[in-house]
Amino acid sequence: MASSQRVRSRRSALVRLILVGALAFGVLHNLLAIHNKKQHALARSLADIVAANSLGRVRKSEMDAELFDNNAFGGGGEGGKSDRGGSGSGVAASASTGKQTSAQAISPVSSSSSSSSPLTPIRGGAVSVPPGWTDRQQSAGARRNAELDAECSTGGAHADDGGRAISSVAPMYATTPSSVPSRECTNAETIPGLCRALATLLPPSSSSSGGGEERAVLLAFSSDGNPQEAVKAARATADNTGACAVIVVAGDEATAIAAAAAGVPHIRPDCGGGDAPCHRPQFAAAASVLALGADVLLVSHGVKLRGPNPLRNVPVPRGADVEGITAQESSYGQVVGMHDPAMGWSAYSQSMAVPHLLSSLVLMHATQESVRLAQWLGGGASGGDDGSSDSDVALSDELLMPAHDARQRSGATFRVLPTKCFKGPRGGGAVADAAAGFPSEPWYGAGGGGGITQRLSGENANKILTTQTFDQARGAVLRDGPIGDANIDGNCAAIAPGERVGPAPRPLRYIATPGDEWPVSCGGDLASLCDVVRRVAVKRQVLAAVSNSNILYMLGLFLDGIASANITNTVVVALDKKTADWCKGRGVAYYHRELTSLTGSTDNHATSGLKFQVLREFLTVGTSVLLSDVDVVWMRNPFGGSRLVVPPVPSDPGRYHQDQPAIYGDSDVEGMTDGWDDVSAYGFEFAGLGGTPMRRLAARNSGLFYLAATREALRMVTRLAERMRTERNTWDQTAYNEEQVWLWSSNHGGGPAGGPAPAGISTRVMNYACFQNTKYLFRYMRYDAQLYNGTAGRSLRPVSVHINYHPEKPQRMVTLIAQYLKGERDAISVWHWGEGMTFAKPCVARPGEDRLQGADLIQGSRLAQRVVDRVGEMGKSGIQHGTWAGIHGFKPRADGTLQTPWGEGKWGVIPPGESEGKDRLFVDFFSAKHMVEDKEQAQSGAAGELHLTSTRCNDGEKVTVIL
Repeated sequence: MASSQRVRSRRSALVRLILVGALAFGVLHNLLAIHNKKQHALARSLADIVAANSLGRVRKSEMDAELFDNNAFGGGGEGGKSDRGGSGSGVAASASTGKQTSAQAISPVSSSSSSSSPLTPIRGGAVSVPPGWTDRQQSAGARRNAELDAECSTGGAHADDGGRAISSVAPMYATTPSSVPSRECTNAETIPGLCRALATLLPPSSSSSGGGEERAVLLAFSSDGNPQEAVKAARATADNTGACAVIVVAGDEATAIAAAAAGVPHIRPDCGGGDAPCHRPQFAAAASVLALGADVLLVSHGVKLRGPNPLRNVPVPRGADVEGITAQESSYGQVVGMHDPAMGWSAYSQSMAVPHLLSSLVLMHATQESVRLAQWLGGGASGGDDGSSDSDVALSDELLMPAHDARQRSGATFRVLPTKCFKGPRGGGAVADAAAGFPSEPWYGAGGGGGITQRLSGENANKILTTQTFDQARGAVLRDGPIGDANIDGNCAAIAPGERVGPAPRPLRYIATPGDEWPVSCGGDLASLCDVVRRVAVKRQVLAAVSNSNILYMLGLFLDGIASANITNTVVVALDKKTADWCKGRGVAYYHRELTSLTGSTDNHATSGLKFQVLREFLTVGTSVLLSDVDVVWMRNPFGGSRLVVPPVPSDPGRYHQDQPAIYGDSDVEGMTDGWDDVSAYGFEFAGLGGTPMRRLAARNSGLFYLAATREALRMVTRLAERMRTERNTWDQTAYNEEQVWLWSSNHGGGPAGGPAPAGISTRVMNYACFQNTKYLFRYMRYDAQLYNGTAGRSLRPVSVHINYHPEKPQRMVTLIAQYLKGERDAISVWHWGEGMTFAKPCVARPGEDRLQGADLIQGSRLAQRVVDRVGEMGKSGIQHGTWAGIHGFKPRADGTLQTPWGEGKWGVIPPGESEGKDRLFVDFFSAKHMVEDKEQAQSGAAGELHLTSTRCNDGEKVTVIL
């Protein structure tokens, strides 16, 4: 009985199991059918979108296999987990070129000089990680290299961050517990699916915060556009070093197809040009990855990888936005002297040079500045760099050269990768050697090289002295139209932010937060300074001049210019009591701060070196400073403000002119240059020792520069004050330039002698036509017909002129004041562009002792023949003599002798080669030498009186000579 009941129970259970199984099968079948229907519909939809927009095109079968078998990015499936902790599934996505902007849109900036459209990321492009990539089979060697620690950043006094700050982007690509990318990440990504791809390739333990896993994404690319080379580089990296987070940069469809065929991850950035490629796709792709908080290692196909996984051995973020390799390992910067004998007293001047950065091997940390830098360098139809420069030059300029005029920089900082592990071509780095750099072309163009000699010893440093290219600076000051009368005297205002070109600058890190209490740190010795800046500063800014009692006459001239330009926020830093009393008696704001130079000297150079300690104090209390030497004549208010028009307009003698601010305020340091044209001032290509390609520019002058009250500027002047206190033979201007230019290395530190990390400042060069040096003014500007017409009284009015190239400082200041502040026409014409007055050198030049040479010069001179002809006409008319300064008795003779009221003399022609090619005569009598010119050209060719002008050579006195 019991046995039969058990049989019936088993039969019932079996029937129930069959019924339940059938029901489950039916449900699963229906669900699978619906799922497949949806997946194939999605596949067809995405395929249509991809085909329509020419982005991320792959064959339909590949899309079915790679995109949908394991869920597209944005889906909810997990896929299998690999031993790396990431998904073992293949993932990919693409998008149309719809002009959506990311939630992390870059600040507005012009993409060209004629456009002010914002430079923002385009949402589009494609990314693909093949199935099983993260848990693929690897060789024993690759598995060993994948975990090998080459100890790249250990040891060395300068391997840490040096106390410097960077604006890191926090990693946001880690998936939620359900393996879905966070909304923050998907909103920020500019390439659809990139969040999921990064989460797959860089599991949480591999973030840039450190740890034993990979710290960055390696983007493999081909610098010559060869698809196979980029794929080979990626495949070799993965197969030999065991690296996982490796992606091929597909700048075109051919590379994307090659990467897909090779089973290698690839990324296709979209720069907004449809089928048009990005100018530098490796940087465009890097920008998208960096924006999600992952570091990027850019590796070109020519890079030699030694074995250890480069992604495990790159440094974690350490005080710089970008790390890389220089074209010359041992070169961190160079002072390049120049010798221009024609300048006389200032024949020697300095320039600074830094070696190229090699774009084939670059580590970009995930910072706001790196994102903007990479996006700009990527370029494309959405804006950015136009790709006209090779990648080495473009990268070097963006990281190492200053902003100028409309051209702004990102403010990204740089340091050299650890040289134990990362070296230049064939350098033998433990991890990688960079590929060879791009061929260097000198600033004067191809075909002007020096052959093997130049390659060994470098380019002639003085060759730059021949350059005369003024288009950029001139174009900026003439942007409102030509120079005219009255106050139509050029535009030196800072170019409006919407009209600037380049990546948006780094926000300044002010010591005193804007809007909060100011000044700050006013206790102790700084209390008196705080009292001064509270009374004087405008918008937390002052113009400061450091002076002692040795130069009170020049200080007076300086203050005449300050008063005329109406710069009310001026402070004199009085280094002694006599200067303080002098200022007090004249009602001039002053800060009495007695300091002594290292040598105890009170001369100009010694005093100049004390400025950095004073500047440190101004910045400490949160006050931005425009530092000016006292041999500067100010003609406009650099901060903006009103001033009387000079010379006055007859119909409106009280007319005021409103100056707009000339300070840009987008950099920690804005400095006047010793350069005299676009090339010398803003930077050029230079072949250093051994032919090392370098970027070089004229030194920035330490006698006129603006410091924003930022942490970086304070750090720089603190270093400079210490150097001036301890380095007896260091020129303050050399040190000032070194602190802005010298590269930072873990092995070497910062500066020419090593030491602490550089300040990490952002820099700008002032427009040399607005903040002028006297080489530019006297040698070039006054002969530029677009900017100067002395006869008509028309001239560009600069903001300031610094008498830095000439020894006659107060004398030249007097003539500048006479012309620009008092309205005396062409007063500066008395000065020669070298030493001395205009007439000095040709005035005393004479032909050789050979009488025949003198006679030949008279025969060949139009003016001399006119004099001879006129004397003949006078004889025929019964006129015995001409007049000299209104005194009768002056008569030149055809044989080169002459009669004067003061005795006999001689005359002749000044050799044209000594007279700048001008037709001039010499007249010597009574132990005095004179130079005679025809100032009335119209009368020289006609019969009748001949009016000439004589300049006495010893004092420049001018008189009229009439024949």
